[in-house]
Amino acid sequence: MRLSSLFAVLLCMAILAGCNSSRKAVTPALGPVSTSVADRYDALAGAYGTWTDVTVPLSIDIVSPKGFSISGRAKLVRGKSVDISLRMLGFEVGRLYATPDSIYGMVKVGKTYMAESLAELLPGMPFTLGNLQDMLMGRFFYMGSDAPVAGDYKKFNAESVAGGWILIPKTHPDGLEYGFNMTVDNVLRSLVIAVTQKNILAQCDYSGAYNDSKMGPLMNDLRVKSDTPRYKIDATISWRWNDARWNEGVTSSWSTPNGYKRVKASALVKSIN
Repeated sequence: MRLSSLFAVLLCMAILAGCNSSRKAVTPALGPVSTSVADRYDALAGAYGTWTDVTVPLSIDIVSPKGFSISGRAKLVRGKSVDISLRMLGFEVGRLYATPDSIYGMVKVGKTYMAESLAELLPGMPFTLGNLQDMLMGRFFYMGSDAPVAGDYKKFNAESVAGGWILIPKTHPDGLEYGFNMTVDNVLRSLVIAVTQKNILAQCDYSGAYNDSKMGPLMNDLRVKSDTPRYKIDATISWRWNDARWNEGVTSSWSTPNGYKRVKASALVKSIN
């Protein structure tokens, strides 16, 4: 089977992960391992529980473009919003809010806020908000579609490799390739995105497999690394899925804070410390 050029990158990552004896073992997200890649796909996609909303604690550790760490609480409404309240000593100091087409943020110290389109912050990456939610939670997806991936094996090229398997869509958006790297026991190891027309390479590395009794496989830790023409990103998000509350009918909204100065996203990051 001929896979895209991204196959080589994912294959190298799988080999390096398998050869690293210091890598912390993860608990399998599912039960017995299926023998064929198609069966593994069906087992993993079929285990993803459906949800409408979730409220979950998290912490964020950013190395670049500016180093800082902070905790908070996220409210995710499926396909509609991501609302993250950033807190210190129990008080809200900032907020991030995403809709299907825009991302907003505010920092109370200095009274600054941003409002930018997803297309501007993620150039060349036609994510839906559902795709971003799946990426944050540690689930694979089909870019540009919020439909469940269960039963869509034919949309992907898949290959069994030593210690796991690789999943790459058969079709990609123009100027972009992406693919997923799984362990042999169906735990998502990484996502790689290459935007050739924008000279951007992004990688998401996952660890801390968690299996919710109703929602299925999730990943506790997500490290995002990206090189863009403007700056480098290196950040880790750690979720506390064992404390999550699911499907309570929560809603969320954004309004521009009064008396705040609008700035670009890079300036907003620099204002948090």
